[in-house]
Amino acid sequence: MKFRLKNYKGGVLGIVLLLFLIGITIYTVLYIPAKERSEWNNPFHWINYPKNAAPAWVNYFLIPFQEQLPEHKIYSKDEAVISTYTETDFKMDNLTFDYEFIFGQFPSGFSIPFSLEFGDIPPAVEISVKRPDGLAFIIYFNSLDSVPGVQTNGGAQLSNLSSQQHEQSQRVFSSSKEVIDSLMEYSNLFNFSLSELPAEKIIFSETNSNIPLKGTYQFIFTTYSFDNDAILREINLIIEGKVFGLLGTDEFRRDIAFGIMIGTPVALLIGVAVASTSTTIGLFYGLIAGYKGGKTGTLMVIVIDIFLSIPTMVLFIILSLNFGRSLLFLIGLFVLFGWPGLALINRTFSVQIKNYPYVEASKLMGESDFKVVLRHIIPQLIPFTLANFALTVPAAILAESALSFLGFGDPSFPTWGQMLQDAHFSSAEILGYWWWILPPGLMISITSIAFILIGRSLEYRAKLSKKQ
Repeated sequence: MKFRLKNYKGGVLGIVLLLFLIGITIYTVLYIPAKERSEWNNPFHWINYPKNAAPAWVNYFLIPFQEQLPEHKIYSKDEAVISTYTETDFKMDNLTFDYEFIFGQFPSGFSIPFSLEFGDIPPAVEISVKRPDGLAFIIYFNSLDSVPGVQTNGGAQLSNLSSQQHEQSQRVFSSSKEVIDSLMEYSNLFNFSLSELPAEKIIFSETNSNIPLKGTYQFIFTTYSFDNDAILREINLIIEGKVFGLLGTDEFRRDIAFGIMIGTPVALLIGVAVASTSTTIGLFYGLIAGYKGGKTGTLMVIVIDIFLSIPTMVLFIILSLNFGRSLLFLIGLFVLFGWPGLALINRTFSVQIKNYPYVEASKLMGESDFKVVLRHIIPQLIPFTLANFALTVPAAILAESALSFLGFGDPSFPTWGQMLQDAHFSSAEILGYWWWILPPGLMISITSIAFILIGRSLEYRAKLSKKQ
């Protein structure tokens, strides 16, 4: 019978989806360093990202409604306008960031991380905002501590550079108490109560009502130094938007697209490792049970029945609670309970094949059992084994995803199930953060569909070969 592509359309689609997954895996392994992939659960790595931001392409669908969500912006020191005023033993440096605000909703917040190097006399830092309506707010003022190696309440860390020079790194958040208290001093300028309002809804608000005030805002970072040793090494202005990147961010500011990418190799590793091991065990165990027969075969079938009667998911949860949630341990559990089904199928086929006339003839001609099995039985079992391999891959991935969603997965690996568990723990489905739920769910579905389609095509091909 000739091979017809139309009979294997599902398999072709499955191969296309599998190539898509392999492409993501190759890109992740080759172009994303292992150190960066390990930062998934490090909150400091994602500090410059927005929280719970929707995908950036959402704004394209809002164009017909004449509405746009604030975009995430990061301004560097090179983008600031610098001016300096100098007198004897005194210097004032101004860095001005221009931010064009054209959105109908308030941004999610802002932060200003900076790093200052100074001598024995600590400089003072001031942050002010000039609005489009001409109002100017001083939102932060602080005199830096000159004592090296002391952790300040604002999260700053001092370090020794030399006997005279010190460096301090600090980050001013819009949610900090200093910023909120400073803005309360301007409450008389607004015709509504500022209490319980976040800083961004005050700074970017009109004075008559709490709606966004569009226009150009100037964030001015000023340092007052009393010697010539103060140097501003680094500074950024971060305006936290409500849209970011291809797939948005989660409650922990992590890039969802990054999580999907680094979760793909882990998912394929779990699926392929479990499928290859369990199908190999199932192939030879079932082959021996079917070919040997007798008491040996009966005993081996009893072992299969015992494994198949065990409630595996409940057992997985109990073992994970008592023996840890290592990914390798979970793979071992999936292998341990994944082979009996395939072994039972191979045992049934082996019993049938060994009674075929040409197999009996081979035995009568004096061929050893090893040669009979190798030449006549294994080739008949391979097509079905390959089909079951393809079907076992999604089963293993779904099992890991289910355990991770229930909170029994390995939290040190960024799996898609772990992403769904984090989303559920943060009530993403209730709060409407669909971009946190759909991507990992779709990736699990795509991976399952790919291997299921390939497995069904292989199974169909194997049935045709058997009929021939």
